[in-house]
Amino acid sequence: MLKVRKVREDELLKVAGLWKEFMKYNTDFNASFAVNKKASEIFSREMLEKLKESDSRLSVAESEGELIGFCYSYISQKPKYFKLHKFGFIGDLYVTPEYRRNGIGKALVEDAIDFFKKNKIKQIELLVARRNENTIKFWESLGFSHLLTWMYKRS
Repeated sequence: MLKVRKVREDELLKVAGLWKEFMKYNTDFNASFAVNKKASEIFSREMLEKLKESDSRLSVAESEGELIGFCYSYISQKPKYFKLHKFGFIGDLYVTPEYRRNGIGKALVEDAIDFFKKNKIKQIELLVARRNENTIKFWESLGFSHLLTWMYKRS
């Protein structure tokens, strides 16, 4: 049975392992996503600090006692000259490959949306690797649309 809930502190290393899988998956789309050897430790420490803040949420998907996905979301701010000052941002969403296409990603996103609604956030934003067509289709199926194209140049 699937359960989506807030992460527990003792699960952060496991989530960091899932996050590292997520970054490896994204590295197939662009080498910019490659992480260093200490990435899992750094991620765990950062998430431990974020857990103390009320403007972020790290949720996990659990099936039969196993963590099979996670979603990290937080409230961010635009410069004060914009009418829309606060917005929600979904930073990371990952479901292990063997559990994909079973509604788990959608359940994690719904949890993030509930978090944003409770905080009176009216707009949610996220970034997707441009070449990741399946994930773009996933987000579009949930009602998200294209806002910007994030560009880069290596020197």
